[in-house]
Amino acid sequence: MSGNSKGILLTLGSVVFFALMAVLVKAIPNVSSYQTTFFRFTIGVGIIGILSLFGIIKLKFNDWRGLFWRGFVGGIAVYLFYLAILKLGVGKGSVYIYSYPIFATIFSMIILKEKVEPVKFAIIAVSFAGLILLSVGGGKGSLAGMGIYELIAIAGSVTTGLAVVFVKKLHESDNSMAIFFSQCIVGFWMFLIPSGVTQAKGNLTEILLLVLVGIVATIGQLFMTEGYKYVNVATGSLLQSLVPVFNLLSGWLIFNEKYSTIEMIGAFVIVGSCFMLVFVNFRIGKRTRILKMVE
Repeated sequence: MSGNSKGILLTLGSVVFFALMAVLVKAIPNVSSYQTTFFRFTIGVGIIGILSLFGIIKLKFNDWRGLFWRGFVGGIAVYLFYLAILKLGVGKGSVYIYSYPIFATIFSMIILKEKVEPVKFAIIAVSFAGLILLSVGGGKGSLAGMGIYELIAIAGSVTTGLAVVFVKKLHESDNSMAIFFSQCIVGFWMFLIPSGVTQAKGNLTEILLLVLVGIVATIGQLFMTEGYKYVNVATGSLLQSLVPVFNLLSGWLIFNEKYSTIEMIGAFVIVGSCFMLVFVNFRIGKRTRILKMVE
């Protein structure tokens, strides 16, 4: 399998698991975002630790500073994502968070010095326009009614974009498992105390769902982290924009969230933009005889 195909399949696999994770988070509204985030990182540490113990994977750490900042920024991004889902809904919360491709592209240009062709800027703009349609199509028709949780969600989008760039940069020195483990271990200590302070009485079902959130998130994160070895930041970020589309559907089908025609148009714009970017990268790779979609 070529690098192109492998990167796309891994990234799309992460999309499925992240979409499922959002549904699970929304299914336990009585649990604080601090606790959900803590469980996610705790389960991640456990799974990676066991795999490493039995020699299934190898953890090799080189860029200690980069790994720490990846974990710190990624931990904040995860918390803000879960908070947005609880406060804004699976669909709307995901839409705001997954507007991060525009920020990831900007950060990749500044930090990674990554080349972004003009046509990709056009596709990113179209994708972002689709996200805007999804955001304003709920009845208010403008961004004037944006509240505190919408602003928090946008902050989550910015931090997610920065975290994605850290992942891409760290692939130059560290393997995927080490990158993910660093996020889990840093996130574990970040949310240990907040999780304890906000601890609530939960039943067995909620505890099982929290564990499942951690398992599903771990699989999705590993797929995404590995996928970024083969696709550039712009491509991977736009493929991840499929997640809010799936979440809009799950919000409608499972949680009875209502969406307007404008919101559905926005969803189709995002999907179309993703496939357009993949096609553009394929053509560029074919012309330059490069299998990996990495500039």
